Amino acid sequence: MAGRLPAHKAAKLGHKKSRNGCQKWLECIWADMASRGPTSSTSVDKSPRTQSSHASPTVSIDQPQADVSHHDFGWFRLRPPGTPESLSRWYPQSDTTMDKDEDIPESKERRLLEHRLMQNYLFNLSQPFPVPPGPEWKDLWTRRIPQLALEYDNLLNAVMASSATHLLRSEPDNSHLFAARQRYMVASFRDQRKMVETMTPQSADAVCYAAVIVLVTAFAMLQERELEPYAPPVAWLQMGRGAATVIWMSVQKIMKSGNPEKSDLITISMSFPKLGTDESYFDASFRANFVGILTQQLPSGDHWDDETRDAYERTLSYVGSIQSAIDHGEPTYVICRRLHGFPMVMPPKFIDFVAEKRPRALVILAHYFAMAAQVKGVWWLENDSRGSHTIPQREIGAINSIIPDQWRGQMMWPLEMASLQLRS
Repeated sequence: MAGRLPAHKAAKLGHKKSRNGCQKWLECIWADMASRGPTSSTSVDKSPRTQSSHASPTVSIDQPQADVSHHDFGWFRLRPPGTPESLSRWYPQSDTTMDKDEDIPESKERRLLEHRLMQNYLFNLSQPFPVPPGPEWKDLWTRRIPQLALEYDNLLNAVMASSATHLLRSEPDNSHLFAARQRYMVASFRDQRKMVETMTPQSADAVCYAAVIVLVTAFAMLQERELEPYAPPVAWLQMGRGAATVIWMSVQKIMKSGNPEKSDLITISMSFPKLGTDESYFDASFRANFVGILTQQLPSGDHWDDETRDAYERTLSYVGSIQSAIDHGEPTYVICRRLHGFPMVMPPKFIDFVAEKRPRALVILAHYFAMAAQVKGVWWLENDSRGSHTIPQREIGAINSIIPDQWRGQMMWPLEMASLQLRS
């Protein structure tokens, strides 16, 4: 029936099946940087779909459709920023069902939901990084992004998905909201892929902002995943690599336009901290307090060649730079940007080690979450209304539950920062 979400399509968030399905769905979109590329049989509309101010996002929330939890979207092949590659390799083409126009007749329920989601974004989410450094930042999130979202579906659907995820913090058993969030996220990914393939200097800002917002949402969604048996959040890490690539491509497109000063994106990319351009975050001094993690006296399964050492050292230095920023009292927005940027700047090799559950990599990941545990008042780092542990607490506790006994000593500091106890 038009105007209603089919109840049988979405389990309640509190159910184990729902959480497992959500994780499978996210991994289908962003998961392991595998070798599957675009399929030649899939046709893609090469012109980015734009949105007028009176239209709704191109995502079905009212009619039955395929279960997005098990949809095959293809794998996300990423390369370090600056590496020449076909745009279609960054956003491989999904199967044909996801390229169909999913517009549906308007309904009162849909209009009210979308009004609620946009209102929630404007009131509660327009500052994902608290206490911005200047008025241009506030204007960007409160005015510029909502305006662009009316023109570009990828950004509009990203905003809707993020807002729905925020509302699910206080309504974790709202199955209709959960189903809508999934579909907005899927639609954002689909539209983002098309936008990347046809990016222009005019659309580059929208592509970049969508990548930033979706990555924030993906971190927040870690709260919903099942942790037994524990699987590291590899999809989120790889998603960060994708976001970094898209942001780099957006900046390059704008810089080559001849009028970079007209882009709000340049305001972000040139502001502190300058992620992706400032190599000082990887200085050895930042890992001095955590050097024990690099010891060769503990069994790790690592072949300690130059590439392996560099992956661990750079990652640990970046994590240490976050703690240094906290210790020096840097503003909350700076700390949040550092935390948000973590998966963007990690060496791909480190992500491989995390996927393989190598003890050293998991301990470093636990230290990252220990930094996040020290930040308060940021919605995407916190827990839901049921009072469960925060995302950092959940991830640190889960890592501690599987870490080999020889490495337990290296988990003491993360556990302390997360107000957790060492496994007995």
